[in-house]
Amino acid sequence: MNDITENMDLVTQHIIMSKDLNSHGNLFGGTILAWVDEAAALYAMKQISYSNIVTVNIDDVNFRSPGRNGDFVQIYSAIEKTGNSSLTVRTVAASYNSVTKEKREIINCKVRFVCLDEKGRPFPFFQKKK
Repeated sequence: MNDITENMDLVTQHIIMSKDLNSHGNLFGGTILAWVDEAAALYAMKQISYSNIVTVNIDDVNFRSPGRNGDFVQIYSAIEKTGNSSLTVRTVAASYNSVTKEKREIINCKVRFVCLDEKGRPFPFFQKKK
């Protein structure tokens, strides 16, 4: 795998276990999406020092290779764009086989979040101060 994660930060890791697999031995898509969403949110909150954010959408989700039992899933993120109240985090999940040392991209996507105020409304967190 061409190291697409070179300019990204490692956010979290998981070990793929039996409970995470479908009947064909592949990592459930819903499981990896939950891990990606959580990692991107953790990364975003740490980078902007603000925690009241919600996921708006996950774009460009393409499953490139399956995760297998015993592989580590390493999830990397980088802020790609900010708006007035939103930020987009590029997130890559890769599987790593500790025996073969092979690293394969599972998902490369964009997760967009919106900052909320105390009443649950979009908060212009990134708006330039005058």
